[in-house]
Amino acid sequence: MTESENINVIAETQELLISEGGSYSTSVDSKNKRTEYNPLNVKPEVSKQVPCLTNTKYIVKNVMQSKEENLNPSIFKNNGKVNIGDGNRKSINDFMTVEFYRLSKTIFDFLMKLLLAIIFCNFSVFRYFQYNYNCVKLKFYSLLYNPADSPQLIRNDVASFPKIPRRLAAILEYKLEEEVGGGALGLMEDASDLVAWSLSAGIKHLTLYDYDGLLKDDVDLLRKIIYSKLCKYFGGQKPPKFAVRIPHKGKVYYNLPTSASIPEEASSDKKISIEIVLLSVVDGRETIVDLTKSLAELHKEGKISEDDITMELVDTELKQLVGEEPDLLLYFGPNLDLQGFPPWHIRLTELFWEHDNSNVSYTVFIRGLKQFSLSKVNVGK
Repeated sequence: MTESENINVIAETQELLISEGGSYSTSVDSKNKRTEYNPLNVKPEVSKQVPCLTNTKYIVKNVMQSKEENLNPSIFKNNGKVNIGDGNRKSINDFMTVEFYRLSKTIFDFLMKLLLAIIFCNFSVFRYFQYNYNCVKLKFYSLLYNPADSPQLIRNDVASFPKIPRRLAAILEYKLEEEVGGGALGLMEDASDLVAWSLSAGIKHLTLYDYDGLLKDDVDLLRKIIYSKLCKYFGGQKPPKFAVRIPHKGKVYYNLPTSASIPEEASSDKKISIEIVLLSVVDGRETIVDLTKSLAELHKEGKISEDDITMELVDTELKQLVGEEPDLLLYFGPNLDLQGFPPWHIRLTELFWEHDNSNVSYTVFIRGLKQFSLSKVNVGK
């Protein structure tokens, strides 16, 4: 019997079994590998392997019934209600769960971004008005307090203050060459202004701190600029004498630079009106670390005992290495930034700065002195 005749016989047998309600599994075309297939709404007890006459009968019956009722083959009508098959019900539930989660996440992300945008806008508006208010305030104070290169006007401004600091410190920031008053020369001009203001206000000790130590790099030029500024304020015939001390190098310079043939100490007048101390980042934490290492080495060599290392000893050594603790620290920047200023020397120091200010101005100087005069320092036992 030929292959085509075999196929016809098998087909007739299948139709006969279907008409009689029988169940029969065939393996037509055994050369081809059977594939896994999951038909819609198959009975749970029937095999998943297809073709199977029972499965085929079940599917054909459902399809024919659905066509008669004009329904989708996967949907059946029962007592006026539409019931979904078990397989489709689980798939739809999973789909709805995933879609609900995705929609919820999208809505949550949108609300968070909207909230962040509202906060940002409100803060921007607030910061805009705050900045303009601070600028107007500083402009008003600059008109109210104007030294006019006159020591007498500065003395009149501080005359009503109950007290003034004995030791004043200031943090100076380096500006780019392209900016007004920028570069190393602009930094030295700011330092000379502070020297003249401090001396006119009666302050005898001034500490100038710049992070990179540019003031230390060219002390001779700094001394010339300070001398020129003092001549401008106090007259060129007999300007006040000053001394510039660099604790990290252990050197002291007096007044104007002298010639190489004359020693610095021999030509200097030790009676000075103001002492200027120059500090940088190396005088901060690095100095404390170096002191700690030195004390550890001395203790290891047996030169000092553990009981000798006290707070008084550390305080004394740091005063010799860096200097005395200032009473008032001024920062001429928009936001307070100590920039590595020696932390040991500001334990009881009053700090002052003006918001949104970026220049070394007499306004910040005199308002800092005023705040210090109204402050009260309580030192515990």
